[in-house]
Amino acid sequence: MRIGHISDLHILDLDKPRPLQFLNKRLVGGLNLLLNRSNAHSARVAKRALVELDDLDVDHIVISGDLTNLALDSEFAAASKIVATIPDARRRVSVVPGNHDYYTPGAVRTDRFERHFKPYLKSDLPRFQLDGGYPFCHLRDDVAIVGLNSGIATPWLFATGRVADAELDAADRLLKAPELDGRFKIVVVHHPLLPDEHHSIQFNRRLINSDAVLEMVRHRDVDLVLHGHNHYFSILKIPKLGSPGTTYICEAGSTSASSLDNPTMAGKFNIYTIDDGRLAEVESHLFESHETGFIPWHSEVFRREISED
Repeated sequence: MRIGHISDLHILDLDKPRPLQFLNKRLVGGLNLLLNRSNAHSARVAKRALVELDDLDVDHIVISGDLTNLALDSEFAAASKIVATIPDARRRVSVVPGNHDYYTPGAVRTDRFERHFKPYLKSDLPRFQLDGGYPFCHLRDDVAIVGLNSGIATPWLFATGRVADAELDAADRLLKAPELDGRFKIVVVHHPLLPDEHHSIQFNRRLINSDAVLEMVRHRDVDLVLHGHNHYFSILKIPKLGSPGTTYICEAGSTSASSLDNPTMAGKFNIYTIDDGRLAEVESHLFESHETGFIPWHSEVFRREISED
């Protein structure tokens, strides 16, 4: 099975904005857009990535949050239209929110993300799903995809996240469900669980209860964690606890980033090949130009782990 991974689209759509909508944290976000971000992300690049993922015959697409910039209804409408262009999207897409999708208390209070992306939050194991829609589980062939919500409304200059205690408890029970026995387990959450060797996690951008989420992941035989937030490609490997094997933690980068000068920050998507219940390969594709689209950038093949008696 081949899983495509996109993230951090930051779709901007200021359709007749009202001044009152900016008398909050959006004032800072709007200034950031005026200074740089409005040119840093491109819906055109995001659409190109989806076309190329289709050409590369991926079976399922995971989107790990921050589909919008300012959590405006117009942005959610634009982002949901892009996602809906994926063939058989209701069956082939798993999506979780990021901090930008929960940018203001109003966006959280009105369930703006959940209303626009409701078709992709339907769980195959609804008995574990809380009223907010998480955690959800998508069972696809021999793969189980569990979606968590780390989005919270935060003060100005903060982009932290947190998975609610009740949701984390439900996810822990879900990952032990008999329907997941023998399946390759994927957990999707927007915020990273760990820093990598090249990047630290800033205090005002961290997952507040990352230790608790990481402990659950390691004890519940999770094979792969997909996240966003940092806008760069990374692969981390950590040992599981209580069972042999490795948990891989991967980020694709910001798929819509249109920078052509810095490969580190250019648009990317990942493809994960799962073969016989294991992660066999991770491919990263890099946006080169509007003419050529995305090109292969990095590939890592993983040998089967053989434990000695």
